[in-house]
Amino acid sequence: MGRRRRKVIRVVRRTLPKVFTCPNCGVSGVRVKLKGEHLALISCGNCRLTRDYEFTGRKEVIDIYNEFVDQFMAGKIKSDQ
Repeated sequence: MGRRRRKVIRVVRRTLPKVFTCPNCGVSGVRVKLKGEHLALISCGNCRLTRDYEFTGRKEVIDIYNEFVDQFMAGKIKSDQ
């Protein structure tokens, strides 16, 4: 008789998203592309909302997106439509 085989416990690592929800149309289609050290291009594939966004300091893509959405909801950034 052999031993029982042990169950392998796999650790699932969560990653940050690459596509975000658009604050203008509500569709998951916003991508953030870094163009330089302090410049990012934020664009929606559905409603064609496109902005060059300047930021300060070293930030991740999700931090840039969150700042953009905060400014959009506050009315500082307007959509072209």
